[in-house]
Amino acid sequence: MQEDPSVHPLQRLLKYAHRYYPRIGWAIACSILNKIFDLAPSFLIGIAVDVVVQRQNSLLSHWGVKDLFLQLVILSALTFVIWGLESAFQYAYDRLWRNLAQNIQHDLRLDTYSHLQELELAYFEERSTGALLSILNDDINQLERFLDGGANNILQVATTVVIISTVFFILAPNVAWMAMLPMPFIVWGSIAFQRQLAPRYADVREKVGLLNSRLSNNLSGITTIKSFTTEDYERERVTLESEAYRRSNSRAIALSAAFIPLIRIVILVGFLSTLLYGGMEAIAGRLSVGSYSVLVFLTQSLLWPLTRLGETFDLYQRAMASTNRVMNLLETPIEIHSGHRELGNWETARQTAEGRGQKVSTQNSKLKIQNPHPSHPTPHAPHPLQAISNSATLPSLTTTAHL
Repeated sequence: MQEDPSVHPLQRLLKYAHRYYPRIGWAIACSILNKIFDLAPSFLIGIAVDVVVQRQNSLLSHWGVKDLFLQLVILSALTFVIWGLESAFQYAYDRLWRNLAQNIQHDLRLDTYSHLQELELAYFEERSTGALLSILNDDINQLERFLDGGANNILQVATTVVIISTVFFILAPNVAWMAMLPMPFIVWGSIAFQRQLAPRYADVREKVGLLNSRLSNNLSGITTIKSFTTEDYERERVTLESEAYRRSNSRAIALSAAFIPLIRIVILVGFLSTLLYGGMEAIAGRLSVGSYSVLVFLTQSLLWPLTRLGETFDLYQRAMASTNRVMNLLETPIEIHSGHRELGNWETARQTAEGRGQKVSTQNSKLKIQNPHPSHPTPHAPHPLQAISNSATLPSLTTTAHL
């Protein structure tokens, strides 16, 4: 089944994981709160600098705390609480995302395998075993890796950008626009890289499927390979598939590796603007030293997460390519449906036979059926045992057909 290009693979994954929406909500909340408390120490540093430089005119003094020692004690207590909350929410989101990844991986593998079993034999004749194994194993594991860490990274980067942008415009609007100037280019670059990477990673998943198919077929037919002494020939075939997979990966790596250096240069423009223009504003007295310290620290906090954005998008694109492959298999229509009528067990068979006058007994782990009154089965026989015209002995642990 081909995927609908109008439906994003992330939408398909979220639709499948609807039963986990409450847990996903809690995991998202914990990730955002952890990042908020992670950014808070930068504000505390700015307030501490303000206390040391401004003394009686510090921000805390305006809030009614005049004693300098008490101001530092309050800052120390706030630091302890904030670091504790940051650690608590990190533990919470880490546990929630990891458990979600394991649960969704488990459910998706079982549901896909169960659906695969219901497909008609013609489906398997047209596809290799290795390609199906690649979907059930490699692609679902790729989804687990994204949910394990990639989803949290995306949320935290987004939270960082929103909070830092808001703080910049509150503390120093005249500096903020210069610091935020690279943001549209970063977003545009991320989207452009994402679009370029998507088809390359889809090709990578196809190539690994072909490689797995070749390895699976060769291992299952190793007796034939050795019998005909074609080891060198088969090694060459595996080499070709592995080389195709390596080249496909190299094409994706060549593009994804360029993302971080380019984004780092763009972000450097915003950092230099804050450092130089913000410093001149602080020297001129139009920006407090504490606010200037906060801006510098927050720019650093913005710099490093964005440099890792390439790795996150890399993981995201691999996961989305795998999502399409798994969902395409899971949504493949079943042409021939299995029956739902429950077949009778041996107890039902015994009761049916005895009701018709047949004798049923067990001897030496064998079921023996004797019919003292042979007869031909009716067109609507209630049970296959009715067709026994004389006698039959059925060994245990065997399947017996009566024609």
